[in-house]
Amino acid sequence: MASFFDKFLKGDARQPAIGPVKAEMPASDEGRAVLQNYLDASARFGKGDSHLLPPLQVLEQSGLFAYHPIIQQLGGYVLDDADTSDHHILATSSPLIGSVLFLAHDGDTRFVFDSGSTFLAAVREAHERGIEVTDLHPDHSPLAKDQSALGAFVRSLLDGQELNDVVVSLIPSLNLEDIDLLRRLAQDEDFFLGEAVGTEIERRPSPALLPIAELCAAHRHPQVARAGERAVRRIRQLG
Repeated sequence: MASFFDKFLKGDARQPAIGPVKAEMPASDEGRAVLQNYLDASARFGKGDSHLLPPLQVLEQSGLFAYHPIIQQLGGYVLDDADTSDHHILATSSPLIGSVLFLAHDGDTRFVFDSGSTFLAAVREAHERGIEVTDLHPDHSPLAKDQSALGAFVRSLLDGQELNDVVVSLIPSLNLEDIDLLRRLAQDEDFFLGEAVGTEIERRPSPALLPIAELCAAHRHPQVARAGERAVRRIRQLG
């Protein structure tokens, strides 16, 4: 059976012509398979059941977001549009390939589902219960299975330019065991990085993280310091 990509690349008379702005296909075979599997599964949802985009609109909308660093760095594809300026994004590259990120216009951008199938299950549950998918976001982001690869990826982003927003979205997916990386983030002049580290330690406190929490608490920027102070208190509450 021909895949959606075959139809897209060769043209399919049964499908309307795609607009001038479209996303590139995933660079790797693995990424292409991840997107194809998601599109096949999402096609089973009836129209009006959700805010899910059909395949061609996934490509069109993703093309419109091609400028966004998160889309570029994660090989991201936009999966839905609820007219809220917030979107769920499928990653087709990076150490979190196959996971779904919530791209928030005004809020925390982070990974919320470990796979496209988990996301679709949440979409169905939300529809059946009459609630929003965001109501089913987990309190904690799914952790990357390959932490070494994620750590290396974060370091490469830190060494680049103007990619710290992407790093902030990845911090909740760290297992908080790479102390050297956490120290670098906590001491960075970009206060959003240190604040994100302090916030994540508060959510997942551990005595081993007390030195990093204290670094955050001593940061010259008040937002980092406040997050660090909360993290320090939370750790000390563990006894």
